[in-house]
Amino acid sequence: MIRVNLAGIVKKPVAKAAKPAVPTNILPIVHLAMLIAAVVGGYLWYASLTSKSTALSDRIGALQEQQRQLDVIIKQDQVYEARKMALENRIRVIEDLKKNQLSPVVVLDALAEAIDRTHFVWLSTMSQSNATLNLAGTGTSVEALSDFVGNLKATGYFHNINLARFDDSRGNYTFSMTCEFSPPSLPQAGEKGAN
Repeated sequence: MIRVNLAGIVKKPVAKAAKPAVPTNILPIVHLAMLIAAVVGGYLWYASLTSKSTALSDRIGALQEQQRQLDVIIKQDQVYEARKMALENRIRVIEDLKKNQLSPVVVLDALAEAIDRTHFVWLSTMSQSNATLNLAGTGTSVEALSDFVGNLKATGYFHNINLARFDDSRGNYTFSMTCEFSPPSLPQAGEKGAN
């Protein structure tokens, strides 16, 4: 076939770039090096993960041991708290009993004050049950017994006075009564200012 150049420009043939010659026997060596690098990298990664796993297992064991020790301490603390609450309840009961305990000296002193202000009334018996007093005695008149009840109230120590029995025997009146004994309440700060 004949080629005719009508444009008048002569084209020079372009030389193709020469391919570097790669030896064909080096390619398996590169593949082998990549395979060895992958195996070594995988082993190092596995060894790192194994050491981390061992360290975490050791730490978990130590924390579980610490938890067992703390559980023992918590149980001891619960026992001590229960004992503390029982002791506080006992102390509260003892303090309440002491607060509500009547001093015989105070009772007799307040009773003596009421009897001294009343003429012609004598007590023959007196008994106490907690804060309740049972009184029995003799008076010469109804007015004397009325004064005695009024003088008991006036001391501020005797409350809920109840004249249970009242008999006239040969000009004298025998009586029995119950009343509650408690110290007078102190006025509150607001009550003082109001008076």
